[in-house]
Amino acid sequence: MTHSTPPSIDTRQLHDIARGYVKTALLRTAFELRLFDPLADGPRTAAELAADKDVHPRGMRILLDALAAIGLLHNVDDTYALPDGGHSLLVSSGSQFFGGAVRLGASDWEWDAQKHLIDAVRHGGTVAETHALTPQFDYWEEFATNTSWFNNGAAELMADQLVPWARDRESVDVLDIACSHGSYGFAFAQREPRATITGLDWPNVLEITRRHAERLGLADRFRTLSGDMFKTPLGGPYDIVMLTNVLHHFSQEEATELLKHAATAVKPGGRIAVVGHTTDEDDTPHTNPLPYMFSVIMLVQTHDGETHSVETYKRMLTDAGFSNPTDHSAEKAMHRLFLADRP
Repeated sequence: MTHSTPPSIDTRQLHDIARGYVKTALLRTAFELRLFDPLADGPRTAAELAADKDVHPRGMRILLDALAAIGLLHNVDDTYALPDGGHSLLVSSGSQFFGGAVRLGASDWEWDAQKHLIDAVRHGGTVAETHALTPQFDYWEEFATNTSWFNNGAAELMADQLVPWARDRESVDVLDIACSHGSYGFAFAQREPRATITGLDWPNVLEITRRHAERLGLADRFRTLSGDMFKTPLGGPYDIVMLTNVLHHFSQEEATELLKHAATAVKPGGRIAVVGHTTDEDDTPHTNPLPYMFSVIMLVQTHDGETHSVETYKRMLTDAGFSNPTDHSAEKAMHRLFLADRP
C-alpha cells in the first residue's frame, strides 16, 4: 500500500481559488481585444496599446499590469512584451492560438452554468432548462467554430492508428457521429485519399462542419446526416465509425446504448474509434486532477455525464458487441483513443 502526504491549505491558496475568476476574465478580455497581436512585432507601452485598441489609457494600464502579474506579459520599465511561448499561443495568427478555447471554456454559458453548481450537486445533475444535450443547442455552433485547438493531437493519433489498418480494405467509408468540427474524420481523410466521411450532428452544426470540409478541400468526400445520434438511422454500413468526445455526456448505461446503436452501422470486420476523457486505474484527484475537474463541468451541463475510466470504456465497447478493445495515447493527445473490432 502506498501512502501519500495529506494536502495542506493556507489562506493565500484559498484567496487565489476564490478570485480565480479574475484571471479568467483577464485572459478573456485580452483575447477579445486581440491585445497580444500588436506585441508580436515587439514591446509596446501602455499608451501605445491604448491608442491602438481605442480604449481608456488608465484601463489599459491596469489590464496590462494585471496580465503581467499572472505571467501573460513581460514588463520591462514602461513597456510590455510577450512571454516565451506567447507568439504561438497568444497571438491570433499563432500555430497554437488559444483564443478559441477561451471563447468556449470561458463562455457566458459555461460561466452561468457553474453559478448553479450547488443546485447540480443537490440534484445530481444539471438543473438548467437549456444544457449540453438540448437539441440544436447553439453553443455547439460555437464549439464547432472554435475548436482548432481542441483535439490536442488526438485526431492525428487516430489517423496514425487507422490509416495503416485501412490501407488494404476494399472501401474506406467513415461515419463520424456527433462530428461537430469534423477534425477527426477530416484528419483521417487527408491521409487516406479513398476515404469518404459522413458527418452526423444537428443541422445547425453541420453547416459549420461543411465549411471546414470546404476549407480543407474535402467537400467532395463529405456527406451530412442530421438528427439525434440515438435515434437517427445511421445508414451504411461503414468501415469505420468514429465517436469522439461524446460518451462522457452520458451514464455508463446510456453510453453503452449509444455504442450499440453505432454497432449496427459497422461492417463485419470494421472498426469503431472512440475518443474521450479518461481516468486510469491508479489515478487520484491529487495525481491527475483534470478528469475529476471535467466531471464537474459534466455535472452542471448534463443529467448523468462524467469522466469514465479506461476500464469502463473497454467494458462498454465489449457490452455493445465489439471485440478486442485497445487504448492508445500520445504526448500531444489530451484525450485517450479506443479502438475495437466488429466481429
